[in-house]
Amino acid sequence: MREDESLDEDPLAFNPTSTHFDEKDKVLLREMQGGAIDIDLDWYPEQYEGPELEDREVTILDRETLECQAMACECMSEIEKMDDVSGYEKMSWNQEMAYQTVMLVPTEIHMVQGPTGNYPRFWGYICQYYPEAECWGVKKATISLPSSLSKRITTFNENMLNKRADPLEDLKVHMIFSTYHGLEEFEVNEEKRKAHKFWNTMLIEGHRSP
Repeated sequence: MREDESLDEDPLAFNPTSTHFDEKDKVLLREMQGGAIDIDLDWYPEQYEGPELEDREVTILDRETLECQAMACECMSEIEKMDDVSGYEKMSWNQEMAYQTVMLVPTEIHMVQGPTGNYPRFWGYICQYYPEAECWGVKKATISLPSSLSKRITTFNENMLNKRADPLEDLKVHMIFSTYHGLEEFEVNEEKRKAHKFWNTMLIEGHRSP
């Protein structure tokens, strides 16, 4: 089985008969519709600090958007600081990455020829969160996109495929946030197979001022 093949999707337990929409319901509904979380790439956490806060117009964000803002801010900061003249390191989803939180910031995603057919491949920046150090690390790398990730991307915006991007210069930057949970074994017609499992996948669309 190819490493990009997967039969699983993140569970969406949205109840359409409910009359009350809490924050979790809104998140699930957005994911079902293929939407992304909009963030401001000009945002910085210090804007919520200082005695002059009352004199400024500051948008108060919901918890999820604020978390995505903070993560994207740290990832973009790490990308800006790195030596960007090197080529793309070839990576694969493996057990060392299991239970790792990652943010994928693409410069390019397109279909490539594999041993058993075409599959989607990512080029760009792979940011990984290291909880022990409470910080993000970044690599300029290329990696295959298992179907649970690539399906979410094409549901949101198929134009993300075959599009070149410059995350440090573009006014719109796409990011893919997820937690990798390693390989999961399952059976199909009494045949054992394995698939890459991802949880809490979110698409983020960042915007910066011209």
